[in-house]
Amino acid sequence: MTVKNTLFEILLVFIVLSCTTENQSTSGWQKVYQNDKNGQALFGDKSKLIDAVRLGYPVRIGWGGTRVEHVTDASFLTIFQGEEVFAQIRPIIGQEPRIDNDSLKIRFRKENQWVKMAGTNGYSTGFMINYFSDTVKGGGEDRYNSTTWYVYYPKNANGIEPRPLWRKESPNWEKWKLRASLNK
Repeated sequence: MTVKNTLFEILLVFIVLSCTTENQSTSGWQKVYQNDKNGQALFGDKSKLIDAVRLGYPVRIGWGGTRVEHVTDASFLTIFQGEEVFAQIRPIIGQEPRIDNDSLKIRFRKENQWVKMAGTNGYSTGFMINYFSDTVKGGGEDRYNSTTWYVYYPKNANGIEPRPLWRKESPNWEKWKLRASLNK
């Protein structure tokens, strides 16, 4: 084998590796977890979602119905006992797809403002406010839905450890320390 062939092969390996590395980026929006309506994992690792929330990374949630899918930013996040994550979305103006004859249109709902909370345990709830009649529709009915959780990872993560925000006296502190030591 000549030096010229060897250099060509090395160059080719670097080109292939650089192309595949770019596609395996860990920054940007990534689907990290999905639970079913019973809170069972369908995708990912819930502890990665919990760590991302503790690090203050932006989170989005997604869910669907019979004909629509929704994805929105989570504006308020709660970690309960280090085990479950709950997300609340900001109130939105409701919209409703309509099929009229052969055309699809989207219209504002009569119940104009809508809010939702969802959890990794499958629980969700929500309500709507009708501005025209000044009434609340819904209001805390228990629902159980599949939820998909997305995290935005920064390009240059700062290496901060995702420590729990509760006091060290909590019984979950030792549990977290054990999990953290096993993940190293």
